Amino acid sequence: MKRHISSISFAIALGILGLAPALFANDHHGCTLRNVAATYGYTVSGIRNGIGPAASVGSAELNSDGTVTGAQSASFNGIILSETYTGTYTVNDDCTGTAVLNVVSSIPAFNRTSNLAVVWDDNEERFRMIFTDGDTILTGDAQRVH
Repeated sequence: MKRHISSISFAIALGILGLAPALFANDHHGCTLRNVAATYGYTVSGIRNGIGPAASVGSAELNSDGTVTGAQSASFNGIILSETYTGTYTVNDDCTGTAVLNVVSSIPAFNRTSNLAVVWDDNEERFRMIFTDGDTILTGDAQRVH
């Protein structure tokens, strides 16, 4: 009888251990404002139609209430600017989202509103973006700052 109980206990333990990877493999239940909220460093490059090559490097603070603030150094066809921005962002369960940024530039003629499509990956450690405004061909990569 003891041997039979030991065999059953061993079988149950083995079964639990066998299920453990499956139980934890899908512990990520999608992106939320809360789990993407962080500071990210990023680069952007491409073309702004009518201006020429464009690039920037900066940092963005994504808050869990869906707001974003940031600052960047930008180059528009060789004109170097300091810029700050505020805005809002959304995130969907599938880790896609959007952002609308109101940019204030050191040269007021470059003030603008920018619209982006975003996707988070690498367990929300990174996001990639493309600007969706008609006058832009800009993409960017961002990495969470630790």
